[in-house]
Amino acid sequence: MQEDQGEPRPPPRLAELRRRIRERSEEPSPDELWLASTLRLARLQRSPVELWAAMGREADYILVPGTYCSCPHFRYRVAPGETVEPCYHLVALEIARRTGRFHDLSETLSPEEVEAVVAEVLAHGRSPLLRRLLHRGMRAQP
Repeated sequence: MQEDQGEPRPPPRLAELRRRIRERSEEPSPDELWLASTLRLARLQRSPVELWAAMGREADYILVPGTYCSCPHFRYRVAPGETVEPCYHLVALEIARRTGRFHDLSETLSPEEVEAVVAEVLAHGRSPLLRRLLHRGMRAQP
């Protein structure tokens, strides 16, 4: 088996998911455009894993770009392998990254705050802490 130089290739299903995200971000749905354009996406940390939060209409979700979303569609359909059709949160995240329309908290949040936001979202579906942090004047990425 020949190894590629550079970045390892993602597994075929993950590669297909990422391809579909890129494809859908070129012609986004109204929901994807709404989420990407209303500054409801926040980068929480850059490393060791890039973590994001999407503040949706009904709930908040934790995302890893091109890889994971905590929404029901991803957990119950994509993760088990039923489909590689991405949720609109991952597509909106791709659009937001490309356009720079998101809150970048990655340089200001402590590891404990990141952990608290993730825990709130996963346990309760919303993060009051994230909203307080954003309300205190943290700015969107230029």
